[in-house]
Amino acid sequence: MVQEGLDGLLVTHLENVRYLSGYTGSNGIMLVTGKAAWFYTDFRYQEQIRTEVRGCRKRVLERSLYAAFPVDDAAGIRKLGVESQHLTLHLHRLLKRQLKGIKLVPVREDLVLALRRCKEAIEIAAIHKAQRATERTYQSVQAMIKPGVREIDLAVEITSQFARVGENAFDPIVASGPNGAKPHAGASTRKLRKGDAITFDIGARVGGYCSDMTRTVFLGRPNPDLLEVYRIVLEAQRRAIAAVRPGASCREVDRVARDHITSAGYGPYFGHSLGHGVGINVHEQPSLAWVSGQTLAVGDVVTVEPGIYLPGLGGVRIEDMVVVTKAGCDNLTRSPKQVTQL
Repeated sequence: MVQEGLDGLLVTHLENVRYLSGYTGSNGIMLVTGKAAWFYTDFRYQEQIRTEVRGCRKRVLERSLYAAFPVDDAAGIRKLGVESQHLTLHLHRLLKRQLKGIKLVPVREDLVLALRRCKEAIEIAAIHKAQRATERTYQSVQAMIKPGVREIDLAVEITSQFARVGENAFDPIVASGPNGAKPHAGASTRKLRKGDAITFDIGARVGGYCSDMTRTVFLGRPNPDLLEVYRIVLEAQRRAIAAVRPGASCREVDRVARDHITSAGYGPYFGHSLGHGVGINVHEQPSLAWVSGQTLAVGDVVTVEPGIYLPGLGGVRIEDMVVVTKAGCDNLTRSPKQVTQL
């Protein structure tokens, strides 16, 4: 805030509010100054915040927190930062109408997200717990894979098992046969067939923190072209994980995987970035991408997920989560990655 020249910051993005205060409800905002922090919610959560919210002065307002903003708490503020990515024009107008004489300044970047990037030990433990739940579920649903089963049936089972320990970190991707050529395919009503490559991209959120893992398996004998692709993707991932260390350029780690896939002749079929940060959200900073200007640091938790997608045939993606350490990185993902035929 000092670097941005701000007297205060209004935190409206719920994930940021949770990170700073511990609040897990659906209606809450924070005002942070150099001297104190205020937390605001409505009547529905007044009991919940007694045990959840820490380090803040708490106030219960009307349900529309922006229309009933406590102006007195902003006394002495001349420049108030707002999270413009998470504040609608309507809510901005409500605030501006009440906070007369205070300049509302869109912050250049998500200041709280920058703090969230470096994971503390307790956060890494939470991500690890979510990953173990993801792996147990993935192992369990493999018993359901057989001809005639629909992609959506597998996705529903995954969601059901995650609900017993937490929730989906994102909608499960179950992409079989030609659907595997779509990196972010949803789970459709397509029925599995012999010879399909089936990509599972799944993750649980447990205790507020996410996991993210992708595996591609084969139903019966693999198509020779996809089997070759699988080995190329696996080697690209191995090389990229070996390149993850403190001080490494995110762009360079992406390049390691991309160069291997390109050298094998499949460069045009790997069109997304190599990976992303994981935490309270399944997509956080940093970004392992060819356009990234970021550098890896100790405490970053990132995915490494190269893929090759062949239209009309299918695709292969393999994804692990790793945490950057002083010595390089630790892989938080334990599920096997050898070619699997079911």
